[in-house]
Amino acid sequence: MSKLKDQIVKLAESTALTNQEIAKVVGCSPKTVLTYAGSYVHRSQTKADINGNAWEIQKTVLLPDIHHPHYEPKVMDSINQFIIDYDPNEIVYMGDQLTLDCISGWNQRKPLLKEGQRLMQDYNSFDNEVLKAHESITGEDTKRVFMIGNHEQRIEWYTEYHPELSGFVDITRHLQLRERGYDVVPFNGIHKVGKLSVIHGYYWNKYHANKTLEAFEGNVVYSHVHNPQMYAKVSPVDRKGYHMATALPCICNIKPDYKRNAPNFWINGFGIVEHLPATGYFNLYTIIIIDGSFMWNGTYYGKDL
Repeated sequence: MSKLKDQIVKLAESTALTNQEIAKVVGCSPKTVLTYAGSYVHRSQTKADINGNAWEIQKTVLLPDIHHPHYEPKVMDSINQFIIDYDPNEIVYMGDQLTLDCISGWNQRKPLLKEGQRLMQDYNSFDNEVLKAHESITGEDTKRVFMIGNHEQRIEWYTEYHPELSGFVDITRHLQLRERGYDVVPFNGIHKVGKLSVIHGYYWNKYHANKTLEAFEGNVVYSHVHNPQMYAKVSPVDRKGYHMATALPCICNIKPDYKRNAPNFWINGFGIVEHLPATGYFNLYTIIIIDGSFMWNGTYYGKDL
């Protein structure tokens, strides 16, 4: 029995396993683990006192596809109200923060569509209306992540045709993102929130969550398609070995002019992640915003009723 006790105590002290998981590893009952290692909750609280933030739940707000200046002000206003109350540890801009129509390859031979547009004006207005607005309602220690989506990547594609502008129109440089403490995730890069991978997104097909999960074989959340969707896989060998791909809605205008009122599946909303750094375990919540309003934890956010 002393050998069994030693195994239980060692696992309890050196891992974040629950009593049920330890019992499965050593081949005993959860009651035996409780006898020698105490409750999982008590161990977690003790480790929290020792390890600090590793055992404190971290709160992340995921902001998908803003597409400035083509975003819904009432949608952003309700999100900003929420951010003030929620006080997140981290804000992640998931890509396509700006549309950048003025350098779009789609508009290359359509000067009418670019009339009056200026790249620096796009940068400055986005900075004032979004980044600085969020900086003013969050703490200085809030982690900020800026992911490059396919629309920000238009800058690189544009300089391939105009190499003389290389470096002069770079969004990271102009907005001084790194100097302001932002983590910049390159195009097609991955940002980790615990065991959850955050990406901008790759696919635009009908079953995009299924295709994304098949590619990643792990827990992943993405934007890009402006359409919430989820697909899960569960291993028949280990029922805890499940993975999910989750697509978030968007913050942008869901009836853009270029669609000419054609049907689409775009929906407004954003995402919330709460995770425990010590284990990487997380919960992901998709928030749907209807006519600029939503509810969370018993509180209404949005326009006056």
